Amino acid sequence: MRKIFIFTCIFLSLISIIIILLFLPKEGKSNPIEKSNQLIRIEDVNGNNYPDFLELDTKDSHSFSYWFNSIILNIINGYITLPENYEDCAGLIRFAYKESLKKHDQIWIKATGFRGVVKEDVQKYNYPDIPFYGTNIFKVDRKSITPDSFSNYASARVLVEMNMDFLSKNIEVAESGDILVFFHPEDPEFPYHVMVYFEDPVSFEQYSIYHTGPIDVFNKGEFRVVKTKNLYKADPTWMAVPENKNFMGVYRFKILNY
Repeated sequence: MRKIFIFTCIFLSLISIIIILLFLPKEGKSNPIEKSNQLIRIEDVNGNNYPDFLELDTKDSHSFSYWFNSIILNIINGYITLPENYEDCAGLIRFAYKESLKKHDQIWIKATGFRGVVKEDVQKYNYPDIPFYGTNIFKVDRKSITPDSFSNYASARVLVEMNMDFLSKNIEVAESGDILVFFHPEDPEFPYHVMVYFEDPVSFEQYSIYHTGPIDVFNKGEFRVVKTKNLYKADPTWMAVPENKNFMGVYRFKILNY
């Protein structure tokens, strides 16, 4: 009986080992990371040099876009205050991007002063508790898609080159929340400038919303809302037309899919 018992124990142990081996993740190009009992695969199946895990489906993309546009409008109307360390064109976009990924509960509404219709949040993940990435949601290293290549800060150039997709130099493809990008190489300190495109749902008028950034040590700059067709009035190099070599075109966040 004792021999039978020992043999049975050995047999069951072998069966357990086989089952465990069968369910182990197979080797591949992806980088599986276990956190909070959730398996995250850091991979780039669609080949856009951006982790698939951070990309949103169509429903979540529309939720993000709603919040991004609403938060931008709340900021320029003075309901939501833009923190001092975000007071430039890229800072405005980074701030609205982060806030759009949050849970917009009553605590958030009271803390921010948001005014508007409260719609569904992004469901896949929420800032600042994004699995493994945490608050580092901006890609800053073009050679890698691992979480180590992300940061909580990105300049205008890095936002455009590593976190957005080029759509066209034809502004007719733009949707509210897309980004208009300009490049002025004669300005060595701030050659890139980004604006949020917004189309009024009633009048269909096209607007460009941006922060000028600091003018000097005494002037922190200001928000501006300009009809896109009137951008040329300040300087022809700001015209959002294909013929303008300084206009890089319309861009969209890589996380969006619609």
